[in-house]
Amino acid sequence: MHYCPRCKQEFGSDVSECPDDKVALVNELPYQTVSSDDATWVEIASTGSEEEANLLKGFLEGAGIPAQIENVRFSMEPINFGTMGDIRIYVGAEDEARAVALLRKREDEFDQLDDDGENVVTDEGTADIADDAETEVEKA
Repeated sequence: MHYCPRCKQEFGSDVSECPDDKVALVNELPYQTVSSDDATWVEIASTGSEEEANLLKGFLEGAGIPAQIENVRFSMEPINFGTMGDIRIYVGAEDEARAVALLRKREDEFDQLDDDGENVVTDEGTADIADDAETEVEKA
């Protein structure tokens, strides 16, 4: 069997690319599962920066999905070495599908933004900045 590393769907051996995510399939899912006495946590994303990990965690928690961050970065090294420096984001197994869908939607919306610097992303989606808008600094 083959799996999509992004959406984790399983495909037959005759498929080599996920039809939804357009990424190559893998033989084994790269995400980890961590079990404790009362919960099972599933890795749903990883990033190389602590700031991005905290943003993703806050995004998920804002949607009502508890999330945890595991930092596997070597503190003695000044740079990341491949995936050894990744910071992993975990959610409960029961929230995995919803969290993956929310992250995919967030990424798709981000990809749709114009790169003109005139957009702000809010909890309600994107907002345009009017040409005559004043900032708080300008008002003071």
